[in-house]
Amino acid sequence: MVQAIENLTRIGGTIVARRRHPTLDGYDVVTVDVDRTEPVPGKADLIGQLRGTRVEVSVRRELLGHAGTGTRLRCRAKRTPDGAMCEKEPGPGEFGLE
Repeated sequence: MVQAIENLTRIGGTIVARRRHPTLDGYDVVTVDVDRTEPVPGKADLIGQLRGTRVEVSVRRELLGHAGTGTRLRCRAKRTPDGAMCEKEPGPGEFGLE
């Protein structure tokens, strides 16, 4: 049995693609050109090394609204066995679209 590592990283970048998540109801997968990462105090940073790369991130569809290609995404994300995922219920100021 593998124990999950409690991890969380602030990420920011530009959405280059969006599609429905193949298995998680209510989620979409956005492909993001990540240009900003920042560790979250007290949490392991398992995503920070992905700055400067293109990453698929699962996000609740409700949070994304009509965001599409070219939209800037800012969230706190964790690495899961299925890839990166933004927080399901972000706190005030912890999620943004521009």
